[in-house]
Amino acid sequence: MRKRGNGNGNGKGYGNGKKKPSDPQLTPQQLAVVIGLLSNSLEVISVLIDKDLTVEIVLQGSIRKRTKADQIAAELGEISVAELLDAILRNNIRR
Repeated sequence: MRKRGNGNGNGKGYGNGKKKPSDPQLTPQQLAVVIGLLSNSLEVISVLIDKDLTVEIVLQGSIRKRTKADQIAAELGEISVAELLDAILRNNIRR
């Protein structure tokens, strides 16, 4: 019976003279970008590709924690300031 593999018993095939692949190393800047994208703190504004096929990705975001007021403002969307003030005044009159 013929034995398979490289004979070192680890099953990874590294006994053939090749180096074990190194773990990828992320810089702090790269890690910040990855975390920013995954947490939705950063969004892609544009992707630019020039004639030499150089890629430039423009990101924008804030690391400031969103407050309750920020969340409400985002939900209100297209409501004008006048409509908002009218609603607040009507609500205060009823009390």
